[in-house]
Amino acid sequence: MNTLNYTVNRDIPVVESADVVVVGGGPGGVCAAVAAARNGVKTVLVERYGALGGMASFGEVSPFMSNHAHGKYLTKGIFQEWCSRMRKYLVSEIKEQKYDESYMDFYSRIVDKNVSMLVLEELCLESGVKLLYHHNLSDVIMDGGKIEAAVFSSKSGYVAVKGKVFIDSTGDGDLAVLSGCEAMYGNEDGLCQPMTTCFKLSGIDRSRYPDRAGVNAIYDRLKAEGKINCPRENVLWFNTWIDETVHFNTTRIIKKSGVNAVELSEAEIEGRRQVREYYGFLKNHVPGCENARISSIAHHVGVRESRRIKGKIVQTVEDFDTARKYPDAVAKGSYSIDIHNPSGTGTYLKKIAADDYYEISYRAIVPEKSVNLLMGCRAISVDHALHSSSRVIPPVCAVGEGAGTAAAMAVKSSVYPCDLDGRLVNAALKEKGVM
Repeated sequence: MNTLNYTVNRDIPVVESADVVVVGGGPGGVCAAVAAARNGVKTVLVERYGALGGMASFGEVSPFMSNHAHGKYLTKGIFQEWCSRMRKYLVSEIKEQKYDESYMDFYSRIVDKNVSMLVLEELCLESGVKLLYHHNLSDVIMDGGKIEAAVFSSKSGYVAVKGKVFIDSTGDGDLAVLSGCEAMYGNEDGLCQPMTTCFKLSGIDRSRYPDRAGVNAIYDRLKAEGKINCPRENVLWFNTWIDETVHFNTTRIIKKSGVNAVELSEAEIEGRRQVREYYGFLKNHVPGCENARISSIAHHVGVRESRRIKGKIVQTVEDFDTARKYPDAVAKGSYSIDIHNPSGTGTYLKKIAADDYYEISYRAIVPEKSVNLLMGCRAISVDHALHSSSRVIPPVCAVGEGAGTAAAMAVKSSVYPCDLDGRLVNAALKEKGVM
């Protein structure tokens, strides 16, 4: 590899200083920041884009995956506030449907990316979170084993944000790796789950649109004829709040890394190539889609898996199989083991025992080699298989709220997060009705 020897040697202005600094404004990051601020500590959330939501906004992810036991959602707290608030922006017939926050039917789990970013910003501002948009994480400044400041590139050049406790909500464990934490990656072959570019089509005549078997029969025929080049084994779509609009989560981009900048760029291009191909397939071959039009495409390819930051413990698929519980739990999960084949066709699914769940320990969100860092995103300390369950938005929101709560407790108790007793965090979450 060709390299250039270049050392940055300049003064970096400190633009913000806070008790808790959250890096990344996706679902986990927002829940972390709101939880910390509501617990009475000064909180800054730093986001690389100009709005919040991460994969729920820029990745076009919809719907929220199921995370239920006994017919009710396991993820409560800030996540449920987000979901219920989105309804006020919807058309009247949706708003007027009977709604029970403890049980979220399919239409309550649909995500509108535009509404999502509005509601998440409302939650942050009302809670007193300071937002910094258009700041991209570049480096960290360490003081021994402690993060003193995170460094960002911005329109103003390099700037720093100082904090007492930091929460990595980048999704990819970027802050943790920059600060020297150990990362796990991929399956036994070193491959992560494939990426997906989600998109929506409008103008579909649902009265003539086939069922899943009918669409897949056409898809299989065209694949056999060499007219479609996508590794996915079937066409995956979901309903939306608008009857004529269908959400497609069906492109499959294999053997690309979400933490390799060149490969991530290539993944974006490949994802949109497949979107064009699917659009032609649906419009020209599937009844009811003759007048279909592209109404929305994800602005960021959907990354299911990248780094997983090694914590004080590493939870495994055995926790799923045994529905293991922890006294220091910060989140509950029941979503299936859902592994999209990292190498090509096929998806492996395994369900947890009926109406049961596993728990995520506080120690799984405390990086092993950290002093003042917590994980508030999907990049927690789990193996490849368990990650396929814990990565979806509801448990990630719970992890974020747990991290934000713990960060505030650490600040107020003048201890590092690594020294905080996770059982106290669990008790605090239970007191608030979150666990």
